[in-house]
Amino acid sequence: MDSSIRSLFTNNKGDFSRNRKLPLSRLVALILNMPKRSLSIEVNEFFSTLGLEYEESCGKSAFCLQRTKLNPLFFSVWNDWLVSLFYQHYGEDVKRWRGFKLQAVDGSTAYLVNKPEVIDYFGIAGNGECKVPMARVMQVYDILNEVTVWGNMYPVKVSERSIMHYRIQCFAEDSLSIFDRGFPSFALMYLMENQERPRYFVMRCRGDFNKETLAFLQGNENDCTVELKAGYKAIRTLRDQGYLTTAETSLKVRMVKVELSTGEIEILLTNLYNQLNYNVLDLKELYRLKWAIETSYSHQKNQQQMEQFSGHRSICILQDYLAGLFVSNLQCLIEKQCEPYLQEKNKTRKYRQKINKNVSWAALKHNIVKLFLFSNPEKILLVLQKEFERNIEPKRPGRHNPRIKKSRRLTGKYYTVTNYRRAI
Repeated sequence: MDSSIRSLFTNNKGDFSRNRKLPLSRLVALILNMPKRSLSIEVNEFFSTLGLEYEESCGKSAFCLQRTKLNPLFFSVWNDWLVSLFYQHYGEDVKRWRGFKLQAVDGSTAYLVNKPEVIDYFGIAGNGECKVPMARVMQVYDILNEVTVWGNMYPVKVSERSIMHYRIQCFAEDSLSIFDRGFPSFALMYLMENQERPRYFVMRCRGDFNKETLAFLQGNENDCTVELKAGYKAIRTLRDQGYLTTAETSLKVRMVKVELSTGEIEILLTNLYNQLNYNVLDLKELYRLKWAIETSYSHQKNQQQMEQFSGHRSICILQDYLAGLFVSNLQCLIEKQCEPYLQEKNKTRKYRQKINKNVSWAALKHNIVKLFLFSNPEKILLVLQKEFERNIEPKRPGRHNPRIKKSRRLTGKYYTVTNYRRAI
């Protein structure tokens, strides 16, 4: 890597300038290799994958020392570059909804290790009796193309809404963003509407969000457009963002009532004003599609083991999380190459087939090292594609099992789960 570029992602100018056993390229590959087990085992297997002898390898202490020199921003920029290349490469084949890149915006939390340095950086959350170290996770997910456009990890006290205030300017001009009911605010909608070109949104909100939504919920109309006025909190928030507003500043918003599968009535707010082009059923279907980001979080947490970190410092946690996003997107892109194979299989199967994601993580383990450090990446990509295609499973539409809460013992690290087995 060029020294000027390397300096952007290291703490000191001289970091990784010498040819050691664990240079920058190997360090990055080792972190990408999803090190979820004992570090000694992970490091030993890493060097075995490279075909190096014991004298040419290093131990876990050297790995822990070297990784502190690498800024986690490296993986974030790399993921941005990967996503950009995806849209550039697929071009007209990128899946869209009526011309829009359909993206879901949502947050989650991640449990962290109980270490003073981690608590100082990320903070703690919980009730009065039990508080644990926790981080705020935010992601923007391309629903139709199954790519995580952006993601990051923050101190748990930072709100999802405030994170989005600073992120909106990075949304693609042809994107349509779907938000859950924790996000609606005058300030956020105003920022979406008042970029150089408006960014389109659909937001679920509570009936008591404001007096306009409460009156709409209690009324007979199912679809109407109203003017909202800025409150003092919105005025202050927008001032911090560089927008001068007053109590007379208004915002045009369309409100739509939808009935969920549970029979519950919910309100959606949007700036898709054309009722003919985007009717109530269209908006209801859009909000239903948002569930894809919940599935993505489930894959990351339960299969990719997001909360299983390879280090006990905040820099290690951020590296693991951002590297995990890159690996997740790489898995999705390889999975896309399997689509012709799946289409052929679907001709003779009762149910549509899909790649077994859990098994695909195991296929990436160690092969991802070869992909970036060996001289034949095309051959390795084909090997991974064939391995993905060997492990497919049916999609069973409409299948729903009631959630049963189970009690379990509090001691012990391992127990059997009937619907899940670790792959990495």
